[in-house]
Amino acid sequence: MNAIEAIALVKVIGTVLYFFIAAQGAFYHFGFGKALFGISPEGFIELRKAVDPVVRSRFKSLYFSTLAVMFMWLVLADKSGGFLSYGPVLIALLLIIADMVCIIRFSEPVNELINSDLLNTREGYAHARTEWLRYIFVRGYLSVSGFVLLLLHLAIPVQ
Repeated sequence: MNAIEAIALVKVIGTVLYFFIAAQGAFYHFGFGKALFGISPEGFIELRKAVDPVVRSRFKSLYFSTLAVMFMWLVLADKSGGFLSYGPVLIALLLIIADMVCIIRFSEPVNELINSDLLNTREGYAHARTEWLRYIFVRGYLSVSGFVLLLLHLAIPVQ
């Protein structure tokens, strides 16, 4: 496989992986997140406790794979066209890193609280729901922005 074929493959794989991360953010932003405010706080906690173990390992693998492929894309990118030839890839990579920082610093502590037995009041449940949704929305904005940037980068070639 020559360098041109390699970068083309990395672009396709990177775009697809990034899509799955951005799709989660779009999913919550365009309806599901708002719908979660419509159910009882207790129902939200029960739902999160059921969903978290199912998606946690899959999303962890997805994030690390995306990070690795985006880094490869940046390394392999043609930098002869100046910042516009690789800048969108760099910014998209930084947005994924920012999303991962948000996961570690903000989302995971809320997930741990939800999965623990420390929450035992309706107010505690409601507060955990509000915090969890706040961070998922912020993370969604980061990932969707990075994905749109990648799409624009792929659609508008730099001369």
